[in-house]
Amino acid sequence: MANLLSGLALRYRVLGAGRLLKPIQNVHGEGMQVIPDTGLTEDLHYYAPSGQLFGASEGDDTLRSAWFPPLLIWKDPTAVGRGTIVVIDVETLRARRLLLRNFTGPFNTHGIDIISDPNEPDSIFIVAVNHLPNPAYYNSPRTSKDSSIPKARSRLEIFHHKLHSTEATHVRSIWHPLIRTPNDVLFKSLDEIYVTNDHHHREGPLRLLEEVSYGSVGQSTNLIHLQLTRPLSHVDDDTLGVTGSVANIIDMNNGLGHGRTPDEIMVVRASIGQLLLGHVDEVHPPRLKIIETIQLPSTLDNPSYFSDPYAEVTGRDASGYVLAGLARAITFPLASEVIPVLVWLVQPNGAVGSDSWKGKKASEKWSTRLIFQDDGRMLRTASTAVLVAIGHGQNEGRKQAYLFVTGPLAKGVVVTKVDL
Repeated sequence: MANLLSGLALRYRVLGAGRLLKPIQNVHGEGMQVIPDTGLTEDLHYYAPSGQLFGASEGDDTLRSAWFPPLLIWKDPTAVGRGTIVVIDVETLRARRLLLRNFTGPFNTHGIDIISDPNEPDSIFIVAVNHLPNPAYYNSPRTSKDSSIPKARSRLEIFHHKLHSTEATHVRSIWHPLIRTPNDVLFKSLDEIYVTNDHHHREGPLRLLEEVSYGSVGQSTNLIHLQLTRPLSHVDDDTLGVTGSVANIIDMNNGLGHGRTPDEIMVVRASIGQLLLGHVDEVHPPRLKIIETIQLPSTLDNPSYFSDPYAEVTGRDASGYVLAGLARAITFPLASEVIPVLVWLVQPNGAVGSDSWKGKKASEKWSTRLIFQDDGRMLRTASTAVLVAIGHGQNEGRKQAYLFVTGPLAKGVVVTKVDL
């Protein structure tokens, strides 16, 4: 009984039920603005060598409201959208939308990741989730549609991009039966990709049970490992050279990210408000071993890690995990116009892995700080937040960073200066 009550109390806090009757105070930082032409960008990644942010942007709000399987929007499978990759220069705060070569679409965007091209230092590869209608369902006679056939056949797309150019070239598409409800994606290497399935049930009452239940009740979502034998070869068959396995069972896993060290992988349990830190065991097929669990007081989505480049020169390390979420997730997606959001910065209390950590609870190892909050009028939904340090010596010596925040229903990426 005690475990049940504590679980219900956690869900009450994380879903924001206690915030329903409280006003949401804005915590905005300085010079906040919305970057034009970045609408409906769900995920962002910073590539330091180029000084650019990369995201997958739908752009057209009317299309997102007609077809978006992650939010159970199935109104019009012909309005899938023509999304693209959006690139933001962190110095000028200007965005441009890349022309996608050798790709006719459609492109219904969600999570992405980037990795450097080992053969071309001035180029990167981009992998992105693409939620497509399932021909097996929509091409069958309407009177005899089989409810067991999924409406979506989501897959991954790989693009190659020469930095500072205006285009990205489509390399290949990837599909595997284990890709059920893909949310986020991570490049472990060019031939290894991890994908989160954010739900087991694609729709219906059992899907709702997944979102509101605690523990493993009604939930069996998983993290998928894909091995590619032909990652950079253009093929017409999106299943060719693709093998898959389950890397871990993580209830309500959602966002993925590269962590503090090269071998650390971040995974978020969205509606439970947990950030998981893990690394890959050297086994075949690979398994993700969870090492640390950090509890936060709200829902979470795609995580990012901020590595402070001025830690040594300033004598203070502001590095930490950056996580965006919803302040009142219990109302989402019903309250589609005003959806309050928040961003957390999670930092270690002391040296990570030191003797002082031994025997301590996770709550004693980590400090959590609210660095951004909006009542939903400037930013509608938040799924990703990224910090980019402002040069030491600027801003009268204050330790600051640009904070970029966005979400699947946001009108555009919001940027503001925050103190660290």
